Amino acid sequence: MRLVKSPNDILLAATLLAMAGLLYWQVSKLRVGTILRMGPGYMPTILCGLIALAAVGIIVRSFFFQGDKLHSWPIRPLTFIFLGLLSFGLLVETFGLLVAMPALVVLVSLADRDSSKGEVAALAVAMTLFSAGVFVWALRLPIPLWTAG
Repeated sequence: MRLVKSPNDILLAATLLAMAGLLYWQVSKLRVGTILRMGPGYMPTILCGLIALAAVGIIVRSFFFQGDKLHSWPIRPLTFIFLGLLSFGLLVETFGLLVAMPALVVLVSLADRDSSKGEVAALAVAMTLFSAGVFVWALRLPIPLWTAG
């Protein structure tokens, strides 16, 4: 009898714990404040804790519930999702949201070999308009829509 019944869950939990640790390391220099006077590090610190708590829950779950065996790493999806997020981070400041969001959607869509060009184009337009509407116009965050680069 195996002690760990779901090795995929252990891998997921380890990834989440590593991500939470990295994020906490990045935001640990920010002032947290109190619940009544929240500092810039308050919500990121809470989110890191919630991610770590979810990871611990997944680890505990992996000992009790049967899961699939670990076969191989999904290299293609991991690569294109990482490249999409990286491109967004690099492009949004330099070229603006109108360039960065479609680049993100197109690169992430390459993770799935079956995605159609029409669906990807429609999603890129919809996500760009939605992001601009919510973050730039409704919340008035200082995210540039378009810059000359």
